[in-house]
Amino acid sequence: MREKILDMFETSTGGRVIFSVNKIGGVMKDMDADMLKEFVKILNGMEKDLRELSRTFLENKAVNSRLQGVGLLTKQQAHDLGTVGPFMRASGIVRDTRRMGYAAYSDLEFETITSDVGDCYARTDVRIKELFQSIDIIRQAVEKIPDSEIAVPVKGFPDGEYFMRVEQPRGEAVYYVKGNGTKFLDRVRVRTPTFANLPGMLETLKGAQLADVPILILTIDPCISCTER
Repeated sequence: MREKILDMFETSTGGRVIFSVNKIGGVMKDMDADMLKEFVKILNGMEKDLRELSRTFLENKAVNSRLQGVGLLTKQQAHDLGTVGPFMRASGIVRDTRRMGYAAYSDLEFETITSDVGDCYARTDVRIKELFQSIDIIRQAVEKIPDSEIAVPVKGFPDGEYFMRVEQPRGEAVYYVKGNGTKFLDRVRVRTPTFANLPGMLETLKGAQLADVPILILTIDPCISCTER
């Protein structure tokens, strides 16, 4: 299934890992209607296999014994420690930056997926359900995407500042840019979801069994290179 996703990346962007398809004003390459319909066909086929795989995993006794009741993070703790994404939503906080309606999300229908349990199993369950949510969002987007230019012409250099919040698979990311009218920006700041989730992860590690440490680290799906940058 992973290879099918990478194949779609390569077909639409030319790269399997590094895409470099976004640019200021839009995208560099178009995805025509035939390509999009083929992607939906592939995803429809994957969804059946993915549901069977997910059910087998989530109902496995060994998985349940290793994840249930481990790494509990309460709703209040998740709020106070500034957690984001599935890590936050698995503790009962109903928040998804996409619901603010930026980009095309105002034209798409989806519900915020949450759990009130707050353990490793709940975080796994939320992430898996968001996979199916993503497939449905893609279906909607393909049905509604208009025929138009793929990028807006942008000239000149930015003068001023802009702050943007977006929802990524790991959670909310923050982008801040300050320009001065020249090609050199005064400041660029990116706050990644992994960075925001580190305090919450450290809370779950308190008093944990050594064997649970790898699971608790993976509970935030860390991207260390993004955080270090």
